[in-house]
Amino acid sequence: MATLNFTGRRELDRSQIQLRVRQDDGKVLLDVFSLGLEGMDLPGTAEVTVEAYRQTTKERVHCGTVDFLQTRQDVHLESFDVSDNIQLRVRVVGAEGTAHGKILAMADHLRGAAEEAQDSAPLLKLQRTDLGDLVWKFDIDNGPILCINKRLRDHDTVVNSVQFKALVLPEFFRQTAIWAARNIDDSDDANSTLSHWVSYFDSIGVDLSTLDEFDVDDPSYNDMVETWAAQAASTFAGQVSSLHIINAAAPAEEEFDERD
Repeated sequence: MATLNFTGRRELDRSQIQLRVRQDDGKVLLDVFSLGLEGMDLPGTAEVTVEAYRQTTKERVHCGTVDFLQTRQDVHLESFDVSDNIQLRVRVVGAEGTAHGKILAMADHLRGAAEEAQDSAPLLKLQRTDLGDLVWKFDIDNGPILCINKRLRDHDTVVNSVQFKALVLPEFFRQTAIWAARNIDDSDDANSTLSHWVSYFDSIGVDLSTLDEFDVDDPSYNDMVETWAAQAASTFAGQVSSLHIINAAAPAEEEFDERD
């Protein structure tokens, strides 16, 4: 099954990242040995963080900037009582200009062992299928799938175009967020597709705190899920600059006015 890098951000070399989570004298400690930024040509002012997380609990450790990187040891992760099932993510976030607040590079689902280098399967999966006259649709089969019409000409060019990503992916993301919210009680397995999606939402700044407040017996439950999913999709659209991409491809305003 095909996959798609839908954010355009760069992936850090996981084999060069060395982190360790350990427990000592009743405390959970993080050691940062290496973050794998060498040769990445990232902005020197971009901020670098390591985030420890388990389900909705998380704690972020600041490691300076790309040009002034700080490897840290014996960092007390006060949000955690035990080290079991803690995962880590390394993020490089822009600090200036149009890149401000944007995730420029990341590695996620790290296990916190210096000797381990783990692969991560892409979250967004593509499947070519017969959709009649539909170009695409959302489907669930062991996780969200973006189904693409198998009769679509020049398939690879279309689905990898920035316009396709800007128009289609925020809606795919919204529907994925609805699926995740409705199944959030099943996210205890840190290796499940659902858990990885929830982790991804968290990594781009989606507020997960309200998920714990959802109650299926609440008359407003459906509205709450829809509202949260819309906010999640908006956050994603901001990360991939959807509106900017579409506006950049549109005719200038004066050209549009002349034709109108």
